[in-house]
Amino acid sequence: MPIGFSKQKDLTVKVAPALDSAWVTQCGLIGGSQRGRLTLDLSQTERIDSAGICFIELIKKLRKEQGGELVLLGMSDKISAQISFKKSVSTTQPAPNITHAPKEGAFEKLGGNIYEAGKSCAEALSVLVEMLYWSTIGIFKRQDFKKGGLYEQMFQLGYKAVGIVALLSFLIGIVLSLQSAMQLRTLGMGIFLIPLIGITMIRQMGPLLTAIILAGRTGSATTAEIATMVVGEEIDALRTMGINPMQYIMAPKFWAISLTMPLLSIIATAAGIFGGYIIAVFYLDLSTSLFMSELAKVVKIKHILAGCFKSMVFSWLIIWIGCYFGFRVRGGAEAVGRETTSSVVVGIFIIIVANAIFSFIM
Repeated sequence: MPIGFSKQKDLTVKVAPALDSAWVTQCGLIGGSQRGRLTLDLSQTERIDSAGICFIELIKKLRKEQGGELVLLGMSDKISAQISFKKSVSTTQPAPNITHAPKEGAFEKLGGNIYEAGKSCAEALSVLVEMLYWSTIGIFKRQDFKKGGLYEQMFQLGYKAVGIVALLSFLIGIVLSLQSAMQLRTLGMGIFLIPLIGITMIRQMGPLLTAIILAGRTGSATTAEIATMVVGEEIDALRTMGINPMQYIMAPKFWAISLTMPLLSIIATAAGIFGGYIIAVFYLDLSTSLFMSELAKVVKIKHILAGCFKSMVFSWLIIWIGCYFGFRVRGGAEAVGRETTSSVVVGIFIIIVANAIFSFIM
């Protein structure tokens, strides 16, 4: 029978030899009034389980909240040790061992940035050497080429870019010529617009505009393509099949942009000069024959060769940077977008720096 004590303030209960879940269920001590003193006689108790320990803790808590008291009598050393151990485990939690990393100083950050920059430069140079090797000397050792890959890349990288390159160069030629003609006309030297626009477009603006356009178009496409293959584990699949990824992917792109970039540069130069011709004829009232004769006087074969050489170097920079950022991607779709953006930004920056260097040495 359950032990009822709702009308008693003080109660003594003799506990069975096993203070377990069965005794706790039958005793009826959970509920009713918890005021007064409750004495549990544990003199005959030989075993106690987790239910018994929780029962004692609960009764003690309820008695304390309602002004009562719990007394344990006749506990053996074994039972006392079990109750004490449970109490220490449930109430005493070790303080978490939290160690804060020391804050980096300015020199530590500088050193870390220099180290990361040096590491990135070493990786980029490794990609450049590998790309040049497998696109030139490596061709005679192994030929991991996609059939028709060169013509496909020439169509994608070169032919499809003709329209945007010609249009932008034409508009830049008009703007540059118009701004120059406005100043030259006030001085009565409008004829000097012809050598100005001719030399500028052939040596500087033609190759530079073409390179910037292709850095945003071809460089980003190359990075996105390779990065997607890396994320999709297609590069690993190529290596598993014994195919060199650098030669299979990059060699056709390398030769395609090397062959088409000078041609695109010539088209851009011609479009820019045509824009200057329109300004010279319709704004400065110069004749077509005068424009062509003056242009022929100032344009030398060395200027054309210099422009073609610069465009060739720019093409190698574009494909190198696109390849480097594509192969170094780690992660998912977010990493692909991040590396593609970095490829365009770094590519345009490197091209402008290279053009500035060429301006001093050529």
